[in-house]
Amino acid sequence: MPIRFLFALAALLLATGGFLPASAAAPVCEIDRPVLFGGLDWDSNAFHTELARVILERGYGCETDVLPGSTLPLITGLGQGDIDVLMEVWRDNVTEPWNDALQAGTVVSLGTNFPDAVQGWYVPRYVIAGDDARGIEPMAPGLRSVSDLKQYAPLFRDPEQPGKGRFYNCILGWSCEEQSTRKLKGYGLDRFYTNFRPGTGAALAAAIASAYERGEPVVAYYWGPTWVLGAFDLVKLEEPRYSEEAWNAFNANPERHPPVAFPTVEVIVGANANFVEKAPEISVFLRTYETTGQMVSEALAYMQANREASARDAALHFIETRPDVWRQWVTPEIADRVTGDREAVARSFPAALEFPVEQWVNRAMKNFVADYGNAFHAASGWLLAVIVALETALGFLPWWLIVLAIAGAAWHASRRIVLPAALAMLLVLIGMLGLWDLAIQTLALMLVSVFITVLIGLPLGIAMASNDLGRRIMLPVLDAMQTMPSFVYLIPALMLFGLGKVPALFATVIYATPPLIRLVDLGLRTVDRKLVEVAADLGADKWRLLVDIKLPLALPSIMAGINQTTMLALSMVVIASMIGARGLGEEVLLGIQRLDVGRGLTAGIAIVALAIVFDRITQAYGRTKADKAPPL
Repeated sequence: MPIRFLFALAALLLATGGFLPASAAAPVCEIDRPVLFGGLDWDSNAFHTELARVILERGYGCETDVLPGSTLPLITGLGQGDIDVLMEVWRDNVTEPWNDALQAGTVVSLGTNFPDAVQGWYVPRYVIAGDDARGIEPMAPGLRSVSDLKQYAPLFRDPEQPGKGRFYNCILGWSCEEQSTRKLKGYGLDRFYTNFRPGTGAALAAAIASAYERGEPVVAYYWGPTWVLGAFDLVKLEEPRYSEEAWNAFNANPERHPPVAFPTVEVIVGANANFVEKAPEISVFLRTYETTGQMVSEALAYMQANREASARDAALHFIETRPDVWRQWVTPEIADRVTGDREAVARSFPAALEFPVEQWVNRAMKNFVADYGNAFHAASGWLLAVIVALETALGFLPWWLIVLAIAGAAWHASRRIVLPAALAMLLVLIGMLGLWDLAIQTLALMLVSVFITVLIGLPLGIAMASNDLGRRIMLPVLDAMQTMPSFVYLIPALMLFGLGKVPALFATVIYATPPLIRLVDLGLRTVDRKLVEVAADLGADKWRLLVDIKLPLALPSIMAGINQTTMLALSMVVIASMIGARGLGEEVLLGIQRLDVGRGLTAGIAIVALAIVFDRITQAYGRTKADKAPPL
C-alpha cells in the first residue's frame, strides 16, 4: 500500500510540475487566443514583428499570428480589433486615420519603436559619380539638390511621356505621396516630370532594384531603414533645411510657402485599446520595446547578406547578438526563457529533401535582369508605343463619337435597339461620374491586351485541337497558368519591364490567355466530323478545311473565349494599378489606401459598366454566329 501511495504521489507531482523549479515552468499567456500582428508590406516591419513574436512565444507562452496587408487597412483593422499590434506606425505618413482612431479611443500608442527614420528623394550614386567597377560613366555630375532635377529631366525620361522625366513618388494614398506631389509643384518640377505613383511598396522597391541592376538612371522617393537603402548605394538629394514651422506652413499652404526637407520621423508601436486592457503584461513589454534606425539597418543588412535568411532568422540573430538591447525590455526570468534551449520545431517533411528553389530562382532572375534587362526594355518600346497611341487616339475623339461607335457595334451584333441604347447609357454614366479619361486609359490597355491574347491564343488553340500529344502537354500548363495567383506574374514583369503599362500588359496577357486557348480547342473538337470528311472527299486540303469548315462552325465557342478573355483582362485593372498602369484601377486602389469608400465605389461602378458593355457585345456576336451556323 505505501509503495502504491508513493507512485501516486510521484505521478501527481510530475503532472503538476512539482519536481520542476518555478523558473522552468512553462509560461502561460495572459490571453487565450493568438496575438495578432499587422503584417505591413516592408522588411523593417517584418523584422520587428518577428522579433516581438519570438519574445512573446518563448518568454510569455503566447501563440502569435500575422495578418498581411497595407498601412491604412491595417490601421483600420487595429481600431476595429481585427488585429492587436502594429510594430511600425509612421504617424507622419498616416496622420489623419491614426489621429482619428486615437481620438476615438480605439487605438493606443505604446511608445517609440525607433526615433530616427529618414525619408527623401534619392538617385543611385553612379548617376552622379559613375561606377568604375560596372563601367558606368557619370550621367549627372552636377546633380546635388532636388532643384537641380530640372536640367536633368531628359536623363530620367518617362517612356510613356517621352517629353518628361519620371519621378517615382511614394506609395499611392500615403501622406508622403501627397507631400511629394506638393513638392513637385513647389519646386516647379511638375512641368518637367510625370508624377508616377506606385500602388505598393513592393512595386516601388522593384522599380528601383530593376533600374539599379541595369545601371539605369532613376529618381524616387524612399525611406529608411529599409533593405533598399541598405542594399543599394543611393544618394539623398539636398533640400532646404527642415524646420517644423516651415514644414507646417508649406503643407498648410503650398502655394505661398516653399517646400523644405522631410522631417526625421518617429515610428511608434500601436495597439488596439481593448487588447492593451486585456493584456497588461504584454503591453508593458511593447511599451519598453525600442530600437534605433541603425539597429534595424543592421538587421536588414543581415537579411540582404544572407539571401536565405527570413525576417524570423534576422530576429533570432538579433536575440543572439544584441542581448544588451532586448534584455532591457523584459524581466530576467522572461529573458532566460527566450534564450533557453528550445526543442527543434517538428517538421512533417525531412529537411534534407528540401530544395532551395527560391534561392535558385532569385539568383537566376537577378543575373537575367542584369544581362538582358535592357534588351527587354528596348523590345517593350513598340508595345508601349501602341498602347500610348491608342490611348491618345481615343482621348482625341469626342466622347459622343466613342459612345455612338460602341452603340453601333452593339446594334450590329444584336440587330436590336434596346441593347445599344442601354450600353450607351452606361457609357454616359461613366462620364457623369467624372471618370471618362481614366476609363479611356483602361479601355486602351484592355483592347491591346485582348488583341495580343487573340494573336497568341487562337493559333495555340488550333494547334491543341489538331495534335493530341500537344494537347496533353498544354493542358497542365494551362491549368498552372489559371491556378497561379495573378500577383506572381507581376514579379518578373516588374523586374524586366519596370513599372507602367507594359508589365501590366504582360501580366494581363498571361492571365487572360488560357480560357481562349481552351475554348478554341473545344470548339474545333466539337465540329461534326461528317462535315469535315465530306469536305475532304471533295478535295479540300487542311487549310481550306480549317478556314472554310472548322473555324466558322467553332466561331460561337471562339467568341465565348474572347468574351472570357475580355472579362479577365478587365478584372486585372485593379491589380495592374499596383504597378502603375493607372486608369480606373488606380481610383479603386486609392479608395482602398485612403479608406475612401465613395471614391472606390464610384470607380467600381465604372469598371462594372465597362464590363457589362463588352460582355454584352461579345455575347451578342457569339449568339449571332451560332444562329448563322449551318445545322449539323
